[in-house]
Amino acid sequence: MINLNKLLKILCFLAFIILFYGCDNDFREQNEEYQKEILKRKTNSFEYFKSTDEKIDNTFDRKKFYVPVYSHLYISENNYTRLSISLSIRNSDQIKDLFIESVDYYNTQGELVKKYLSQPHILKPMASIDYFVSLEDMSGGHGAKFLVNVASKDKTTLPIIQAVMLNKSGSSNLCFLSEAHLIK
Repeated sequence: MINLNKLLKILCFLAFIILFYGCDNDFREQNEEYQKEILKRKTNSFEYFKSTDEKIDNTFDRKKFYVPVYSHLYISENNYTRLSISLSIRNSDQIKDLFIESVDYYNTQGELVKKYLSQPHILKPMASIDYFVSLEDMSGGHGAKFLVNVASKDKTTLPIIQAVMLNKSGSSNLCFLSEAHLIK
């Protein structure tokens, strides 16, 4: 006859294996979804955000937005903290497409650091797209900014364009939002 103590140990071991295997499966599935999302981001292959060959001319209602962002902030004169940047562009119109002509990242000196689009894209109604600058990328500096050029075939509601800056280190968190400004 099996000792009650041994039986309890075997049951605990089996429960641990089942629990561990179940968690591993959940993690694996989450990781696969994460990898799919990363691939979509790298290739801009979203159903709601597609490139277009349509010529955006003077018949379009065009707008230019300036979005101040920060790749780092000074804590004291010689000490700073790095920040990651997430730029979010949201088509707030429920019916009409938004044409995004360009998303350009500039540094403190006003020099172009990165062009995120090689050609115009269409953002479907109520859809959103975002762009990311990593914590390690300080090329923008403390005076970084995005210029976002959008257009629509008819007058539409203005898009909502925001940037979130974030640093999470240890038990400290720093997070704040910057709104776009319509400049043209």
